[in-house]
Amino acid sequence: MKVTPQRDGRFLLEPLSPKKPGSPLSRTSSPPPSVEKVASAERNYNRFEPWNFSELILTQARHYRDAPYCRGGSLATGSSTDCSGFVQFIYQGFKINLPRSSAEQAQVGKVVTHNMDFSKLLPGDLLFFRRGGRGIGHAGIYLGEGKMIHASNRRWGVTITDLRQPYYEGTFVVAKRVFEVKFQQ
Repeated sequence: MKVTPQRDGRFLLEPLSPKKPGSPLSRTSSPPPSVEKVASAERNYNRFEPWNFSELILTQARHYRDAPYCRGGSLATGSSTDCSGFVQFIYQGFKINLPRSSAEQAQVGKVVTHNMDFSKLLPGDLLFFRRGGRGIGHAGIYLGEGKMIHASNRRWGVTITDLRQPYYEGTFVVAKRVFEVKFQQ
């Protein structure tokens, strides 16, 4: 999808030819109920409210649940991925370009919280964690309700995880927002 921010805080999404056949955004038969059609001289565009943009990101991410994990892998070039490759691939589909490594991705966007405060997080926020006592070594996408989707490891691949586990609470570093949300008054 080609994403074009609008002055009123909404986004115009233009379908592109999908990189992978059967991608969830390419097979949607009818637009969500909150979508309004906007005529263009050349094409029709779908206009989404900002919170629907978050939902589109999550829908795309959920589509790849159970994809195999491979360190250094990316869904852009194959069928397996690591955590940062997964995050990069999902956001790249919406023309939000992120660096390749989780440590570099953590340098992008606006800080939301440095503690696991779910009340401050929005679906689509990026979550970053320490791995093995080193700096940032893991990334995921917040789904809401205390859960994230991420490329976990070779055993689980892309999976949904409850963040209320001691491991994630103890290794959490920062949450970042890489898209702007403007709510209309």
